[in-house]
Amino acid sequence: MSWGPAPQTTPDRSPRAFPRPVWSMLPAAMKGLGLVLLAALLCSAPAQGLWCQDCTLTTNSSHCTPKQCQPSDTVCASVRITDPSSSRKDHSVNKMCASSCDFVKRHFFSDYLMGFINSGILKVDVACCEKDLCNGAARAGRSPWALAGGLLLSLGPALLWAGP
Repeated sequence: MSWGPAPQTTPDRSPRAFPRPVWSMLPAAMKGLGLVLLAALLCSAPAQGLWCQDCTLTTNSSHCTPKQCQPSDTVCASVRITDPSSSRKDHSVNKMCASSCDFVKRHFFSDYLMGFINSGILKVDVACCEKDLCNGAARAGRSPWALAGGLLLSLGPALLWAGP
């Protein structure tokens, strides 16, 4: 037996029914610390070795492949050997990991090749760099700093301004 209209039930609106996000319960100082830790994780250098393009005596740099260097290797090198007397300007490209640029130069400017270089038969150009895959073609838009900056710019204000 009922004494009037049935009571309407409403969803439970207690704090247990709608838990607040963890970030909204933290004080602003802790949110800032979380943002600093996020930035440190995104901007830290990986603990892997250097990566360089690797190929030997190729005429086309697109035939080179990425290779992880040995821990003792500190530079990526690119060596271009050309025949200046050739009407076709033939050349070969060598790309590699190396312990130093001086090591590469000593190898390619050895006594054997110096005779050809001094006589003008060969021209050897050596370039070295110290970043991953820097001896290959330029890669646009893959900077880890750009990624970290974009994430911090988009997530930072949301994390700091998330209110209770």
